[in-house]
Amino acid sequence: MDKDYSIEFNLTEGGLVASIRIVPTATEVSGLTVDDLLAAINDERITFGLIPEAVDQIVKDKTINQWVVIARGQKPEQGKDGYIKFHFDTSRTKVTIKEDASGKVNLKDLHLIQNVKKGDPLCELVNPQPGTPGMTVKCEEIPGKLGVSAKLPGAKNVTYSADRNQIFAAIGGMVIWLENAVNVEPSYVVHDVDASVGNIRFNGSVVVQGEVGDGYEIHAGEDIVIATTVGKVVLEAGGNIKIAGGIMGQEEAMITANGMIHAKFIQDAHVISEKEIVVDGYIRNSLVSAIGPVIIKNPNGFITTSQVSSDSCVYCHTVGQETAGEKTVISIGRSPVLHREQHRMKEEITEKIQKFIRFQSSLAKLRLLKATSELSNQQEALYNKILDSMETLRRILNQQNAKIIEIVDKIHKTHQGNIYIEGAVYDQTDINIGIASTTITGTKSGVHFYLKDGEIKEGEFTLAPVVKKILESGE
Repeated sequence: MDKDYSIEFNLTEGGLVASIRIVPTATEVSGLTVDDLLAAINDERITFGLIPEAVDQIVKDKTINQWVVIARGQKPEQGKDGYIKFHFDTSRTKVTIKEDASGKVNLKDLHLIQNVKKGDPLCELVNPQPGTPGMTVKCEEIPGKLGVSAKLPGAKNVTYSADRNQIFAAIGGMVIWLENAVNVEPSYVVHDVDASVGNIRFNGSVVVQGEVGDGYEIHAGEDIVIATTVGKVVLEAGGNIKIAGGIMGQEEAMITANGMIHAKFIQDAHVISEKEIVVDGYIRNSLVSAIGPVIIKNPNGFITTSQVSSDSCVYCHTVGQETAGEKTVISIGRSPVLHREQHRMKEEITEKIQKFIRFQSSLAKLRLLKATSELSNQQEALYNKILDSMETLRRILNQQNAKIIEIVDKIHKTHQGNIYIEGAVYDQTDINIGIASTTITGTKSGVHFYLKDGEIKEGEFTLAPVVKKILESGE
């Protein structure tokens, strides 16, 4: 039977909204039913997001010549935007105070520097993610919207992955986030080392344009350059240390370098170099040790009330002092640093042996208990922990014993280095070369000390080529 109406459909918003309109074909619509509408909707393949109450309302109200929404699809969702994942703290310019294992904090360790090694990852792109797909009213999937892609920041002293999605450090140094750029700086330049900077621990070189405050430390993987005199500080460099001023260590300064050390003067300090130590003026009341030469450049320079050693040679104008007082000791190959290290390691070994004996006593008690009865879980855990600790101690003791043997070998090694004193060497100055020793009586001038047939000999002063080269180098 012909119906007295027709049904029109309209899809909008890309198929997300379906509407229908009842258009009369007679003066009055009388045969409109829900079933008829649902059948027509199904024939139109509108199967998702149907609103049954809207269909019911059309029939109930006999709504005609009016568009009515009867289905809504599901909109696709926006995906997550891509972003940059950093492998360092981009806010490290802020001071960070950390507690040690005992809960104490060192207010001089501010943790402002982030060290990186060559090849360390710095940041990477994380790809955007597509959102949840949508669905039209005709059950057709609408792909989710892809998030916005991120871009790598600008960078300096870096390398990139093949797909250019990752940034790596091209050099060792300090990574910083500056003006939306990732920079790896080979040098850390500060004006002063004080409470605003704190102790410095940096893989690269450190340049201090001003002062280093008393009690502060600089540990550099490469060079340290300081524009002024330093006091009771700790300086440790993997490369060279150059101090434009001198060292007034107040008997607390510790200066060590794998490279050379150059300062105007050294007073009341411990200074140790794996290469040469070059001093413009004097060394007083200090412990100074070098693998390479120790050179006092000034024609009126001096070494007094100090222990100075080198595995190569020592050159100075004046050594010792005219008046009686604390001795001056000049050594080739008899490093006071090695003696100090030997003493320290002996103390450590003694302490560890005592700890090992205490472990043995506790273990013996547990073994006796284990032989007569079953150990509790707690006792069994303690038994195994003691065994592990004893094994660790045994390994450390073996390593330290080998290190002491190595130190003793170095101490007793016969060196063929030279001591050159252009001016005077005063009474009671000790001269050591290898295992041979002599004490100066009276005053000697223009003398060259060397080792021959196991004895220290004296010759006329000459300017050795190695000394001349350093004096003329401008270092």
